Amino acid sequence: WQAAPKWTIVWLILLVIQGFLPVATVYLTKYLVDSLVALIDGGLTPDLFRPTLLAMVGMILVMLTTEILRSFTNMVYTAQSELINDHVRNLVQEKAIVVDASYYDSPIYYDSLHRASFESHYRPTSLVRGFGSLLQNAITLIAMAGVLLQYGLILPLALFASSIPALYVVRHHRKISYDWRMQHTASVRYAWYYDWLLTSRRTASELRLFNLGDQFREAYWVIRTKLRQERLDLARKQGMSELFAGVFGLLVLGLALAWMVWQAIQGFVTLGDLALFYQAFNIGQGLVRSLLNNMGEIYANSLFLTDLFEFLDLESIVTDPKQPEQAPNKIREGISFENVSFHYPDSPRTLLNNFKLNVEAGQFVAVSYTHLTLPTINGECG
Repeated sequence: WQAAPKWTIVWLILLVIQGFLPVATVYLTKYLVDSLVALIDGGLTPDLFRPTLLAMVGMILVMLTTEILRSFTNMVYTAQSELINDHVRNLVQEKAIVVDASYYDSPIYYDSLHRASFESHYRPTSLVRGFGSLLQNAITLIAMAGVLLQYGLILPLALFASSIPALYVVRHHRKISYDWRMQHTASVRYAWYYDWLLTSRRTASELRLFNLGDQFREAYWVIRTKLRQERLDLARKQGMSELFAGVFGLLVLGLALAWMVWQAIQGFVTLGDLALFYQAFNIGQGLVRSLLNNMGEIYANSLFLTDLFEFLDLESIVTDPKQPEQAPNKIREGISFENVSFHYPDSPRTLLNNFKLNVEAGQFVAVSYTHLTLPTINGECG
C-alpha cells in the first residue's frame, strides 16, 4: 500500500469484477441449453429462437469482457509490481548501508542478507499476486456455491469436502519446502559463490595462475548434485500426494454427477440444470484447488516476510559517540599493535594469535594475510 496505493485500488476493483464473471457464464450456459432443447422440440420459430440468440450474445459479451479485463489487470499488476519491487529493494539497501561492518563477516548475517536480498526480487510481487488470485477465486467460489445451493445443501458441502486432502497436501509440502530452503541457505550461497569465482572477470587470472578451476568446479557440482537430488525427491513426494488428492476430488465429482443425472431422469431438473451443475461443480473444484495453491503461495511468501523483517530489524552495536575524539592531522608517534588476537563469532579457528606490529610515524606498511581453505558442506567437499 505504501508503494502503490492508486494502482492497488484499481487492481482490487478489477479482481472483484472478474470474480463474478464466471457465474454469469454458468447461468448463460443453463439458459442456452434449455433454450436449445425448447428450440429442437418446438421448431425454429422466432419466439423460441430469440432466447437462444440472446444467451449466445450474452456469452460472447461475457467472454469479451473477461479478456479485456484480464489484459488490463496484467498491465495494472505490472505497474504495481515494479513499484513494490523498488520499494522493498530500497528497504533492503537502506538497512545494508547502516548495519555494523562486522555483520559482513558473519555467516548468519549473510544467510539473512542472501534471503532478503535475493528473494526480494520476486517474493513480494508473488505474495501480492497470490493474494489477488485468492480474492478473485474466493469470490467466484462463494458465488458458485450459491449456484449449487439451489439443488440442495449437499452439493456445496461435497464441493468443499472434495478439497480437504488437497488442503493438507498444500499446507504440508509448503512447510517442508520452506524448512528445506532454510536448512540449505548456506549451501545455495556456496554454490553461487563457486559459480561467481568460475565466471567472474575479477577471478579469471587467479584461477589460471593457481590452477583452481577444476577444484572449484568439483566443489560446485558436489553441492548442486546434492541440492538437485533433494529437490527432486521433494517433488516426487508432493506429486504422489497431489495425485491422491486429485483422484479423491474426481470421485466426489462422479458421485455428485450421478446424483444429478438421477434427478434429471426423474424429471426434477432440466438438461440446462445438469449443464449448470457440471460447470459450477467442476469450476468450483478447480477454484478450490487454485485457492489452496494461492494459500500455499501466500504461506510460503509470507515466510519470506519473516526473513525480510528479521533482516530489517538488525540493530547496529557500534554507534557514533556524542563527543568523538578528533583524529590528529599528523601522526607523530606511530601506531602499535600488541598481542592482538581475533576469531570470527561462533568459529573455533583463530585467525590472529598474539599479533604484534609497530608502524613508525611516516611509514607506509601493507599487511597481507592469505590462507586458502575450501569450506566443507556436510562433509562432502573441502
